Amino acid sequence: MDFTVEIAGISALIERLQQSPSIAVPILQRAVIASSLILAKNTDAQTVPLKTGFLVQSFRWLLGTLQGFWYPTASYARYVEFGTAPHVILPKDKKALYWPGAEHPVKRVNHPGTKANPFMERILAASTEEINTAFDLALDQIVAQIANQ
Repeated sequence: MDFTVEIAGISALIERLQQSPSIAVPILQRAVIASSLILAKNTDAQTVPLKTGFLVQSFRWLLGTLQGFWYPTASYARYVEFGTAPHVILPKDKKALYWPGAEHPVKRVNHPGTKANPFMERILAASTEEINTAFDLALDQIVAQIANQ
């Protein structure tokens, strides 16, 4: 015994699913762009160390197809984020090191290292929920357009 189920509109649904990349990509790209604004909003004195202000002002957004990169351009950003191990500081151009407040020039300094200050983690923690909401809305729009609602 055979049973047959006819799905109304199946051919239209199959056609819409075949068009799904052209429907989904622009919507997802807008969600990626929205993410940049969310990350920028959460890159502030609450999340990024603010000694001179240069680090927080150095952030840039690089947009690609369905991807984006939010990153600091300050050369020292990685040392703030991950910290440094103890290391020796030697003079580059002169024969000795000197700084205001030093008693006398020295040939080397044993730096104790720097504790990590994971500001990128704080930016992401402050942004994740809102970014997820932006992508949830994007997925709802994709489904609605594929279903032709």
